[in-house]
Amino acid sequence: MTTDLATVDPRLPAEVDRGLAYLTRVLRSLHAAPAEREAAAMIAAQLSRPGDPVRTMARVGALLTPYFDKDTPRALREIEMEDWADALADFPDWAIERAAKWWKSADNPQRRKRPLEGDIAERCRIEMRAVRAARIRARSGWAGTEAPEDRERCSPEAAARAMRAAGFSPAEDFTGPKRFGATETGQSATDEQRGAA
Repeated sequence: MTTDLATVDPRLPAEVDRGLAYLTRVLRSLHAAPAEREAAAMIAAQLSRPGDPVRTMARVGALLTPYFDKDTPRALREIEMEDWADALADFPDWAIERAAKWWKSADNPQRRKRPLEGDIAERCRIEMRAVRAARIRARSGWAGTEAPEDRERCSPEAAARAMRAAGFSPAEDFTGPKRFGATETGQSATDEQRGAA
């Protein structure tokens, strides 16, 4: 199962969805097997590759077309596109595509206003959360995902000593749970006040 998942084609939306679902599942798992960790690292690397600058600019142009002002000089338009290229240079094509589609969708309450570079870059970061989390987990060595080591159980005598050392009385003195604020009769102070009234 992990072998075919280790190769994800980020140009295909279904493959991206499959890769992100796998990363999410492995990240939520408390015990990821070494093969799953390796596959997750490979998928994260494949889904992190920066996009093609030409494709990125074409996507930005398509996103901004409804907002273009015909009176804006070409030189200003070119500078603006350079700003967009700089802002989105590190993001993969699939994340930019999803961010642009989200901007135009009914899910975005600000869809009627013209997006800025930071708006789309922020949404790209949201789209890439699972990838970023997988890369962080890989850098940390997947700490906490190993199977817990078998430990020897504590003997009842050792448990009783530990409880006495912590200030607890032996188990035979246990009379049941105590309520906070309980008086000697076992009732709370407010219950006794009600009875006295």
